[in-house]
Parts: sequence; C-alpha cells; structure tokens
Amino acid sequence: MARIWPRDGMAARRDLRLFPCASTILLKAGKDRLTLQLKTIIKRIGMLALALLLIVGACPIALADGEFDPSSVSTPYICLMDAASGAVLYEKASQDRAFPASTTKIMTCILALELAGDINEIVSTGDSVESRGSLCNFVRNEEMPLIDMLYGMMLRSGNDAAKAIAVHFAGSESEFADMMNRKAAELGMTGTHFVKSNGLHNEDHYSTAYDLALLSRYAMKNETFRKIVSAATYNAAPTNKDTDGYQWENGNRLLFTPKDEPSFEYSYATGIKTGDTAYAGRCLVASAEKDGVELILVLLGDYENKVKGTYRFENAAKFFDWGFENFTTAEASSLGLEATTSLPVSNASLDDPEGGILTANIDFSGITLSATKDKMAEILANPSAISTTVALDKKLAAPIDEGELLGSIAYQYDGATLFTAPIYASRSVAEAGVIATTSPTTSPLVIEAPPAEEDG
Repeated sequence: MARIWPRDGMAARRDLRLFPCASTILLKAGKDRLTLQLKTIIKRIGMLALALLLIVGACPIALADGEFDPSSVSTPYICLMDAASGAVLYEKASQDRAFPASTTKIMTCILALELAGDINEIVSTGDSVESRGSLCNFVRNEEMPLIDMLYGMMLRSGNDAAKAIAVHFAGSESEFADMMNRKAAELGMTGTHFVKSNGLHNEDHYSTAYDLALLSRYAMKNETFRKIVSAATYNAAPTNKDTDGYQWENGNRLLFTPKDEPSFEYSYATGIKTGDTAYAGRCLVASAEKDGVELILVLLGDYENKVKGTYRFENAAKFFDWGFENFTTAEASSLGLEATTSLPVSNASLDDPEGGILTANIDFSGITLSATKDKMAEILANPSAISTTVALDKKLAAPIDEGELLGSIAYQYDGATLFTAPIYASRSVAEAGVIATTSPTTSPLVIEAPPAEEDG
C-alpha cells in the first residue's frame, strides 16, 4: 500500500500506514504538503467507504441467529411442499410460468410406468434416435427392457430414451405429449403444457414450480418410480446393439458425487430430477425424508451466468434442513373434530325417517396437515376455531346409496385450508314417488357447514 510520508521522514514513520495523525503532519510537513495529503486521505476514505458499501450490499443479510433465510436465495421460481398433505411451506413465484427442461421426464416416467403392462417389456429406439442434449448414446433399433430405459432417462437424463419411450406407448411424440397433458389436467397442473417427452426447449412447453411439486408428490407414491429416482447408479443389461450394457450415474448431486468433484450429497435425499437448458437455466426437483416427514422442493431458473452450477444443490440441502426444523405434521384425526356432518337431500321420500336430512360420515384416515411448529401448537390447542366448507360432487338428491361418495369437506384455519377429507353417505335415502324434474348440476355445490364444536 502506498505511503504518504515525505522522503526525509523518520524511519519509524515509514512503518505507519494510510492514516497518520493530524498533529504529526502539522509538525513535519509544510502547509502546502499538508493540504495535498489531507485531500488524498479524504479521497481514499471515500473510495474505501464506497467499496465497503458495495460489499455489504452484495451480501444477503443473514438472520441474527445465523438461521437459513429462504428469501436470500436468488432462484426465481421456488416451491417447498409437504408431500403428505400437499401444503406449501415456502414459495416464490411458484405459480409463474417457467421452462422445466428435463424435469419434464418426471411426467414421462410416471406415465410410462402406469401405461406399462410389464416393466420388463422390450422398448426399441426405432429408426429415428434423438441426438440432441444429454443422451444415453443409444443407436437405431436398439432394444432393452423398459425398466432399464427408464433408469437411463432419469439418471443419465437421456433424451434418446425419453423419445423412444414416448413412441413406444403412443406411436409418436405428439400423441404422447397429449397423454402427458391429459394427466397434468387430471392432477390439477393448471399452469402446465407439454410438447416434448424429454423437455428439449419449446416456447409452448412450460410448467410452474407448484405444478412440478404436485406432479412429484403424485409420482413419489409409486414405489417403482421412487426406486428409480433415488438410485445413485444403475447398471443396465447388454442389448442387441451393445454387449457391454450401460452404466449410468445420477446427475442429481444430492445423491451421487462424480469422481474428483466436491460432494453435495444430502443424507436424507430421496430423488428426483435435474434439468438444464440455456432457456430454462439450471433446474432441480428434489425430495428428502426425515423422521417420517417427506418434503418436495422445486428450484427453477438458475442461469449459469448468474450463479455457479452447484448453487441449486447447496440451497436444496439448506431448504430441507430449514423445512425439517421449522415444520411439523399431525394426523387430522388427532384434532378431535366431528366425524359427521348433516346435509339436506332433495327428492327424498315422504317416509324418510330423518325428514330428508342425511348424516354424512367424514373419513380422516391417512390425512395429515402441516404447519410451523408454533402454528400447529396453536391449532391443536384451539380446534374449535377451524371452519369447514362442504363441496358436493353433484346436487344432493335421492336416491342415495349407503356408503356413496358425496364430495369432500375442507377445513380452514386463519383463512388457509389445512386439509380436505372425503364424505360418504351413512345410510340410503329413498326417492319420492315423483322424481324431480330438475337435472343435477355438473359443477360443485358449496354449502357452508357449522363450525366443529369445542371439545368438553
């Protein structure tokens, strides 16, 4: 660092750095030299202050106790979801349209598993093999069991495998895309439209972080899917074109570390899929399970010129740790809510013993809710504050059979839906002698039900 002392100053003064005291300057330097030195000092102080402000401004502000702050993550599209309940624990622009890249293959994989008569049925690559992007390096008319090709598609992210699977089940990629879109609609993925089975870029091929979380929550219920996406490596059997077979490593760094590269493996990771294109950026759909709680995380749009390639994996581990620490689940049955609700039935027989009022049974079995630990304690301590809304599948009119599914009931707390449960008819209701002429509506009929009574 440059010094500002005159050349004839004492040796001890040469050891002093940027800022000598003003009194020493007055004693050892002339007025003109003092003025010049002070101007230089002030200028350098200003430069240092500006540099310090830039450094501080570039660093996200950490929480006081050092806890991970999700808002510090620059990823543009984020959704952290509880797999059991579907509750969103954290989100950022999760409903906004984004390009999913190869995370598309989550849909291709689960759809293929559901369409397959046998996971070992033989799939051929045919005469036209995809040659763009990440590949398993198949050749024309190469044949292998479906299960092997699915591993190649999900671990290696083989675009050639995805195309072969699409053509095998639908005859063409466009027909398979139609099947993908029908499945997406069935799952409630309202912000999604698929064009390709492999996720290669197309302006009309898009999804949202929330939709991909919904899809992954559904897919992870399939045990074969779970086994595929959680594998670190896979060895495929020899084919009619390759006598050595194939060895694939998972591109998800939460599950596998390539040789001579730093590890980002996460001990609770259970899947799922990465994606990378110039348009989509670096994408990750990940899952992790700890102490019976499984979380699903979607990160979309990390562009290479803005963050390093491992940014998504580093943040995934932080998100999961934060989620496991701050959120908890409870069985819906533990809330002590009423297990029945009364509903009026039209067109009931005049002899109906309950005067056309039907008691509907609410099934809480297997239903959980998720919330912060503080919020959960608040809910459990005050279940009477939970309100309900009944949504019927159709107009409730006789005849009705005992055990018939009538619709669902949603439970809300502080304006947010905690969970929904199906409702069933507790008994049969005979129709009146003259059948009502009004036709049942096809849209859900919403009925406000009274709040559950507080336990005594």
